[in-house]
Order: sequence, then structure tokens, then C-alpha cells
Amino acid sequence: MNRRSVLLVWLALVCPGAAEAADDTFPKVVAPFLKEHCTACHGEERQEAGVRLDRLDGVTAANRHLWTMIHEQVAAGRMPPKGKPRPADADTKRILTWAADGQRALGVPSTRRLNRRELSAALRDVTGLTVNFGAALPGDGTVAGFDTGAEALQEASDAVAQWLVVTRRATDALRFLEPPRGKTFALDFREVKDLRKAFDTWKADGASGKELKGFPRPGVGLLVEPRAVGERDELSFAVPAPPSKEGVLRLTLTVHAMKPFDPLPNPRLWVRIGGQDLDFREVTGTADKPQRLVYEVQLGDLVVQAKGVTVSLANKVELPYAVPGFENEDRSNPKEPVPGGTGPYRPQFDRKALPPEKQPAPYLVIQTLAVEPDVTAAWPPAEWKAGTGAVTDDAAAAERLLGLWMERAWRRPVTADERAPFLKLYATQRADGLAFDPALRAAFQSVLMSAPFRYMASPGHPDPGTAQHAIASRLSFMLWGAPPDAELRALAAAGKLRDPKVLDAQVDRLLADPRADAFVRPFVLQWLEMEQPITIAQDHLQKQDFRFARYLKASMREETVAYVGRLIADNRPAAELVSSDWTMMNDALARHYGYPALPDGTMRKVALRANDPRGGGVLGHAGIQSMLCWMGDNWVIYRGAWALRHVLDHPPPPAPLEVPELNPSEGKNKGKPFRELLKQHQEDSRCSVCHRSIDPAGFAFQNFDLSGRWRDAEYEHYQRGELDGKIAWLGVGKTRPVDTAGRLPRGEEFTTFAGFKQAIVTHYQPDVVRGLMKNLFVYAVGRKPGIDDAAEIAAVTAAARANGYPLRDLIKGVVRSRAFLEQPLK
Repeated sequence: MNRRSVLLVWLALVCPGAAEAADDTFPKVVAPFLKEHCTACHGEERQEAGVRLDRLDGVTAANRHLWTMIHEQVAAGRMPPKGKPRPADADTKRILTWAADGQRALGVPSTRRLNRRELSAALRDVTGLTVNFGAALPGDGTVAGFDTGAEALQEASDAVAQWLVVTRRATDALRFLEPPRGKTFALDFREVKDLRKAFDTWKADGASGKELKGFPRPGVGLLVEPRAVGERDELSFAVPAPPSKEGVLRLTLTVHAMKPFDPLPNPRLWVRIGGQDLDFREVTGTADKPQRLVYEVQLGDLVVQAKGVTVSLANKVELPYAVPGFENEDRSNPKEPVPGGTGPYRPQFDRKALPPEKQPAPYLVIQTLAVEPDVTAAWPPAEWKAGTGAVTDDAAAAERLLGLWMERAWRRPVTADERAPFLKLYATQRADGLAFDPALRAAFQSVLMSAPFRYMASPGHPDPGTAQHAIASRLSFMLWGAPPDAELRALAAAGKLRDPKVLDAQVDRLLADPRADAFVRPFVLQWLEMEQPITIAQDHLQKQDFRFARYLKASMREETVAYVGRLIADNRPAAELVSSDWTMMNDALARHYGYPALPDGTMRKVALRANDPRGGGVLGHAGIQSMLCWMGDNWVIYRGAWALRHVLDHPPPPAPLEVPELNPSEGKNKGKPFRELLKQHQEDSRCSVCHRSIDPAGFAFQNFDLSGRWRDAEYEHYQRGELDGKIAWLGVGKTRPVDTAGRLPRGEEFTTFAGFKQAIVTHYQPDVVRGLMKNLFVYAVGRKPGIDDAAEIAAVTAAARANGYPLRDLIKGVVRSRAFLEQPLK
């Protein structure tokens, strides 16, 4: 039963059934089947891999996912396992039918609450503000690792209380008849000669300059000198906050880069407001085409001091560079050279002798700056061209504005009856003496507290119009992470969103838009569990430069997001998830992988060298391999379990609680090869069921070091070093060739990383696609697939097989599915 155990353990339940099937099939057919074929390994006396089946007595909401996996294993002939008596075909068929009917009788959740990301996007859409409203909301639970699961998005009393605060903040920032409130602090640095005097003009209104750095250049702007990460040198000032310390602060900048020499990296603007880092942005604009940047943030999410809110702007260099004709800084000892160099920061030059315009350094130029500490935004935004007419202080104007607000918030047309209670609230507020604006804001907030805003409507709604708009919302929140745009709303109003051709066209349109990053990013990060810490190895602690770690780590994670995004955009075959001849790189990754320099931080498609042993595919990405490390070394167990779970759809069971930790750096384990160490687990009956599958797959990744770079040799062991809070793992002892021989779950053997990947492409392509589709299903539909859903997934993948399972076609298959559209079974 080991094979079944590996696939069922993560759903292990000890569950007295809450409801028996309507007939006597379970006690007369199913229970005897389980007793004869399963409970010897998963019963009262023995629970192999922690699974117990002898206490099941029907299909219930609590165990429906367990029955899905049982159905999958029985239907595939993997249960009972090889060597055990086979049940009669008629009994097998009857059990499968009974389990499927039991799940159908339970039904499925038809709607779910918006998660934190989606609520923030929906608030931005309805208010017209760009604030990250989700910063003040509690985190969401997950289903199968995804924050879109209905079962995990339950309302808690503390969350509802916080939602009251967030919606009040959102509506308080809107105005209709009121004039703008608060002072705008603005400077055009192109007109500034003396930086300190320029900021002195703000003092009468309560602002103060704290750290005034930069070189004013009339007609150009303020030149901000680049600094390394960790160096405190920034333009910093404080603006007064409202007495309530609530409201929205808006910072607006126009910036460009100044690079006196070629080549130079682009400057990077770091923005910090009220102690919160808001942006790390590469600046690529030019003097004649500057970048306009707008940041809006809730004061309630910031640190507000007695002098107000501090705004800090810095220019950071996050990549080593050199300029011909200048010597680079170098802290290494010539008698003890560091392999690969020390990562010198920048060329040396005399800052007093050379003006900024002649220095080999990338300068950030700020042309204009404006800060509004207490923003109220006119609503509706002028760019909507909403056609609500002039806003006047009367009930008719309030009804028009409220109607627009409700349709935008509820993501569908609203009826007069639906508007009535909110209009009544507005009228009551006016009768109590409130002016037009606060009374209408109160009605607006009550709309945001209603279920049609916080919950997605069901595409299976009995009203066809509501169902159409529900499809538009489900599709848009899936692929843009935000409410539907005008085109989707128009298609919903026309009743066209069940037409497969229309759905396919909309998937293509939405995925071609830059906003599709709000699908690719959260899906990839959650599917592959990529929000784990990334390791950067430092071989020479006192000489290596840690100042570039933040950007390098971000780039390593971004490679995988951009790679999957490109696969989807180009509709590439699923095999390229595992193996290809290209990847996505930027300047930091090119340096990390030893490729020719790239000009900037833009992720671009790069052809891999024919002799690059990593090859293409997510398995060789540094960001993935570096996060699967432990105690100073790449760890066979972690890497093998991750590959089985997230790529091959062969999830191993979790380790039993009583299994001792295996530390390769302690006591008698120190210096032992991994294969010898892991024999301890494989020979332990408590561990062997997991490690017989995990360990052989994990050896495929031994060529990757802690930083995800290729290596051909490993040290006997590694020890921890530390300097000024920076940690390094230092190789100690002799080196030895890495051991990469292993075996895949069905017995295919490999001796190299390339052989491992080729075996997956040859023998496990359906497994990879099945796992991907299950994850897409959870992300899109909000629940794990049931028995009927698994059959539909199989049909979609079968239809895509001839073309190599193109990724965008697979997404279209999910969108066209009965489950996504919530159509009844035919």
C-alpha cells in the first residue's frame, strides 16, 4: 500500500462520518472492500503513513477530498497495490460510481469571499486611488497553498472589524462637493539654486528638511548621488500630518537618469515614507522623457512622528560595475586573491575634483516633487467619463453617484430596489444634519460592507444577467487580480460569456495585458512555494560584498515568475517547464550565472549556452535551488520532496512527528556523504516510506550550490561564519565530486541532472501537466477538484496532448470548464 500512502497521506483524516449515503451501498459494498484491501495497512492497528480508513462511514464534507484521491487511485489501478488481490471489476465500478454520486449530493461551494489582494484591487477600482488597502487587512488562509480557496476565506470577527476601518479610510479620502483639504508641498528643482533655501519655504506650513542631499542644477533638476545599500545618504524631509493621523498621503515625482559614461548601470530610486519601504525602482527615463511616479499610502499604516511623516528618497547602486579608464574599489589582499573577485562596488574617483556631470556614477535626477499629506480625491475620477452630470447638493445627484458607486462596487448592474436601502441611509444621515459629502460617504461605506462587494457572485446564479457578470468577475480576478474592465462588463451585459470562442478571445486579451502579472506572480509564487528565504553564499566573509544581496535575491525569484509568464504569453508547451534552451535574465542574473553583461534590470529572453549544464526550465533556476537549502548546504530531502510535490504530482507524505532530525554538520554525521547519511532514514521503518521516493529524486540537484549556481564538487561539510550580522556558510575539509545518481518514482534511473530532466520529459509529462492543472483549478475555481472535476481535467489535458500541452491552451480549458462556469452536469 506504499504507493497509495504517498498519494493519500497529505489528506489523512480520522473522521467519524457525519452522514451516511442514502442507500446501503457503503455498509454492504464499500466497507467490505476497504476491510479486504485497505485497512490492513490503514486500520486500527496500523496506519501506514498516518492514514486511517477503517472509521470512514460515508462521503461527507469533511472527507470529500480523501474520497477524491481514493477514487483516483482505484480508477487508475494503483489501489490495491501490486502483489495484493485484485477486486472484481463490478465491485470496483460500483464503488467509483457510489463515491462520485456521494460527492455530487454534497454539492460544491458556489461563491467565496475576495482575498486580501482582491479586496485591495477592488477598492482601488471603485475609489480611483492607488493605495494598497490590503496592508491593513489580516492575512488569508490557503487551500492547497493558494489564497483563493473558499474554505480558507472565512469571515472572522476581528477581520470584519478591521474591514470597517479599511472601508472608512477608503471612503473618507473621497470628495464630491467639498474643496480639496490640506496643503500641497511642491518643488520644481529645475528652478532651485540653493537646496536648503528651497525647503525653507515649507517651514511656515510645518514641514522640515531633515537630510537635504543632492546637487541642484538649474534647468536640469536635483542630482542625487548613488550610494551602496546600507549607506545612509538620502534626501529626507518631514511634512505635517492631519491631527487625526489618518487619511491618504500622495507623493508625486518626475525623475530621470543621468549617466555621464557608458557603460553605467541605471540608478535605482528607493522610496520610504513613514518608515515603510514603498519602492525599489530602476529609473530609465531621460531628461526629455522623464518618468512620472505617484505613490499613495494610508497614514494609518505609517509611523507618524511629532514632526509629521518622513519621506526619504535615495539613489542606490545594487550591482557592481566598472568604467574603462578608472580603477575599481578593491578590498582584497593581493597575496590572497578571492576567486571571481570581491564584487567591487564602483570605480574610484575624486569626488571633490570631478563634478557630478563628469563622474563615472549613475545619478538620479529629480525634476519635480509634490507631497499632499491629506489627499481627498474628486469622485468619480474625470478619466472615467462616467456621465453622471454636474454634482449638486440634492437627492437626484446623490442617487446618480450612488448608482454608479454600487455598479462599480458590485461589479454588475443594480436595480432600484437594491439601491433603495442605501439611499434611505443617505437620507437619514442628511436628516440628522450631515452635509452632502459625509452623508454620501456613509452610504458608500455601507455598500462596501455588503456581501455583493466582498463576495464573488456565483456563475451558477439563477438570474442569467447576474451569472454573466459573475463569470466576468471570476475571469478578471483570476487573470488580472482585479474587477472586470469595460469590455468584460459589456460582454456580460450582452450575455456572451458562455460562448467558448468569446472566452478564448478574452483569455488571450487579458493575458496579453501587463496586468496579467497579477495572475502570473501570485500563482507561480504559491504553486512553487517561492516565498521562502533565498540563500546567497559568501565564500570569503570579510571580503565579499553583501550590499547587492537584496537585488540579486529579488532577481533570482523574478526569473521563475518571468519564465512562466513568457511560457504562457507565447503558449509554449508544458515540457519547457522542465527543459528548454532559454531562460529569462537581467543584469544581476547574467553576472550570477557567468553570462555576458546585460544593460539593465529588465527581464529578457536569453538563449542558453549549449554547454550550460543547468539547461532551461524552472528546476535549474537559482531562486528555487537556493531556497531549498538547510544548515549551510543544499539538502537532498528538501529538494527531492519539493520536486515530487510541485512538479511531478507525486507528493510525499509529511514526516512522522517522532522522526529525529538529521543534521549533516553535527557529531558523527560531519563529513559523511549524503547518500550514507540518508541510509539512516531509509533503514528506519518510520522514515522509509517517505525516503524511498524523496531521496533518489533529490540527488538530481546536487550540482547546485547554496546560491543556485552550478558546481562539480562539494566540501565534506560546511560551517557557519558571521560578521556584523551577516551569515556565511564556509566550505571546510576536502572536496569530492557531487553524487547525482538517483531514481524517479516509477523506477527510471538517472546519473546526471540533464538525465533527470530528460526522464521527466519522456516519462512524466502527463504527471507534470496533471499537477499543473490541479493547481490552476484551485487558483481559478477556489476549491480542490472533486471526482467529476478530475474527469474534466483529464479531458482538457487529453485534448491538448497532441500539441504538447500549450500552457495558454490549458488555461483556456480551465476557463471553459463546467466547474469554472458552474454549469450543471450534462
